[in-house]
Amino acid sequence: MKTIMPLLAFAALFPVLTQANAAADTASVVSQPNVSTAAALQLAERATQMAARQDMHICIAVTDADGHLLAFTRMQGAYAGCVEASIAKATSAARFAINTITFYDLARKENLAIGTIPGILPAVAGVVLKHDGLVVGSVGISGATDLTEQKLAEDVAATFH
Repeated sequence: MKTIMPLLAFAALFPVLTQANAAADTASVVSQPNVSTAAALQLAERATQMAARQDMHICIAVTDADGHLLAFTRMQGAYAGCVEASIAKATSAARFAINTITFYDLARKENLAIGTIPGILPAVAGVVLKHDGLVVGSVGISGATDLTEQKLAEDVAATFH
């Protein structure tokens, strides 16, 4: 009986202790909104369809808010170099929460060595995906001319909700 009483007391306090710990944990941890894998796959498919209508053969990369790859497609006929380029564009846009064309313009107009900063890619067609004003991912396109890549990346990002 002596052993049961302390166990019953602990059992009665356990929910209170658990709630207190949960409250303390939420003060230390924040959640980050991210594009879902399903949405990333849909964006890659949408980009493929849009590119095919324009007779483009490209690579499409979609990342989460941290720049980690969620979806990738290399269209038949796309150059092998497009694989890494599209991923690097998407990664750079997501990690710095800015479209890579901004880095491209800075490098060209100001002759900055911005491309020497780790993770920054001064190129076109890395476009952030936003939800409620927050960057939740990005899309990177490679395999066409600068202007067509940029336009396609912007058009694909515009379809994201």
